[in-house]
Amino acid sequence: MTINSRLKLDRKNIVLSIVKNNPGIRFNEIMRISNIKNGTLSHYVKKLEEADCIELERTPRVTRVYPAGISENEARVCKYLTVPTQKKLILFLLKQKISTSIEIRQFLKKSPSVVSVNLNEMFKAKIINKKYDIPSNKYSLKNPEQIQGIINEYYPELLENN
Repeated sequence: MTINSRLKLDRKNIVLSIVKNNPGIRFNEIMRISNIKNGTLSHYVKKLEEADCIELERTPRVTRVYPAGISENEARVCKYLTVPTQKKLILFLLKQKISTSIEIRQFLKKSPSVVSVNLNEMFKAKIINKKYDIPSNKYSLKNPEQIQGIINEYYPELLENN
């Protein structure tokens, strides 16, 4: 095996390892972690996708990468676990079970509008439930057991930090 082919294999394995350890990771984040340039990374991502080792989710301005075989539900949860505010919100609701938007806002230390946008986005994605109540709506995770399982499998470091 030549040095050049070994380097290609190493880069391919580096990219695959990053994706397996960070399902739903953005393309740019892989570039930052791996220190592989855009064009070179695109090449390896394309090769890994052709070999059915990874799956891509392309949306305007954002490409997310998942390990092959991840279910649609798992991918959706992983996507939110890669965004810091949404990850904190999921972990908070996992711990608290049910919370008001005021309690969530105080925990996240974010403005009411930021909390509202995140809650509404996660509600539309069916990650959280909303119970309409006066004076403040109550929020909970739609499927806490599934989310706990996804965290256990893909993000065990989150459990150590809480």
